[in-house]
Amino acid sequence: MMRTLAIAFLAAFAAAPAQATLVAFDIPGGGSQNGHGTYVNGVNISGDVTGNVIDDSGQSSGFVRDADGTVTVFTGAANADTHAIDIAGSTVNGYYTGADGHNHGFIHFLDGTITTFDPKHSTGTQSIATNRGHDIAGQFTDSSRGGLQRGFLRKARSGRFETFDGNPTAQTFGTFVTGLSNTPNIVGFWFDASSAMHGFWRARNGFIVPIDIDGAGTGALQGTQPESVNLGGDIAGFYTDGSGKRHGFLRTRTGTVETFDAPGAVTTVVASINRDRKIAGYFIDASGIAHGFVRSRHGNFKVFDAPGAALEPSRGTFVSDINEFGAVSGEVYDHQFGAHGFEGTP
Repeated sequence: MMRTLAIAFLAAFAAAPAQATLVAFDIPGGGSQNGHGTYVNGVNISGDVTGNVIDDSGQSSGFVRDADGTVTVFTGAANADTHAIDIAGSTVNGYYTGADGHNHGFIHFLDGTITTFDPKHSTGTQSIATNRGHDIAGQFTDSSRGGLQRGFLRKARSGRFETFDGNPTAQTFGTFVTGLSNTPNIVGFWFDASSAMHGFWRARNGFIVPIDIDGAGTGALQGTQPESVNLGGDIAGFYTDGSGKRHGFLRTRTGTVETFDAPGAVTTVVASINRDRKIAGYFIDASGIAHGFVRSRHGNFKVFDAPGAALEPSRGTFVSDINEFGAVSGEVYDHQFGAHGFEGTP
C-alpha cells in the first residue's frame, strides 16, 4: 500500500484517543531525529514486518523484523526500501538505487538470495506490493512512452510482465499502484492533465474499472486514491475534496460505496483493508496531531496512539498496514522528529 503524510494546523481538539497495547521497536543503525529512524511498510499474517531504516546520513536500508524480534537488514544496495512481505515471510520485495542512479525492483528470499528485475524500457522501477503467489505489482518509468510512469504486474511463475495504464489518458505524474490481492486484483490511481487523481481497479484479465468517489475534488492533487484491495474484492482508500481535506472510503465488491471520517478528524488517510473489512489508517486532529485508527466492518472505530508518539503538531502515529488477524503496523514520530516502528493489535 502507498502512504501520504497529511498535516493540518488548526485549533485544538479536546477528545483524547485510547492507548493501545502495541510493540514499539527500532532497527539498529537508524537515526534519531530529523525524519531519520525506522519506517514500517507492511505486516503479514504471522506478524513479520518489513520497511526501511534511515541512518543519520540519510542512507536507507531495507529490513525484515520477524514476529520473534529477529531483524535482518539489507545493506548491499543503495537506498533500499522494502515495501511488502508475503504471507509466509519467505520473500520481501521493494526497490533500490543502482550504480546507474535509477531504481530497480528486487525480491529477497528467505535463504538470502536476491533477484533484481525491471520491466522492458524501464528507467526506474518501484516494486510496491506482493501476494501469496509471489506476484509483484508496482510502477515504472517507461522510456518508450516519453518517461511516463506506468503500472506493472510481474507474474511469479513465468517472471513475465504485464504493463498497463490506469487510464489511456493518464498524464503528468502517470499511474501509481498501491495494492495487490491474491486473485490478483490491482488498485491504484492515475493523474489527469490537471494533476487530479482518479482511482482504478484492474481485474486479473486486465479489465480496468474506474473509481471516482462523489465529493472528490478536481484540482491539482485532489481526487480519489484507492490504497488497498482484499481477497474478496473490497477496496479501501481516501479521497481529497475541493478544500484539500481527505476522507476515507470503502467500495465493496458489489460497487457500493461508503465514505467516512475518523472521530475528531480534520483529515482521514486510509492505509489498508483486510478480509474482514477492517480498515486501518490514521487521521489528523485539529491540533495537527496524527492518531491511528481501525474501522470495523460495521463502522465502529478504535482510535489509538502507539508507544513513543509525540502528541504535538506534525507528529504522532502513522499506520501503514493491517493483516488478516487485525494486527497493524506503522511508525511514530517523537519530539525530535525521529521515527520508530510499531506493530500489534490495538
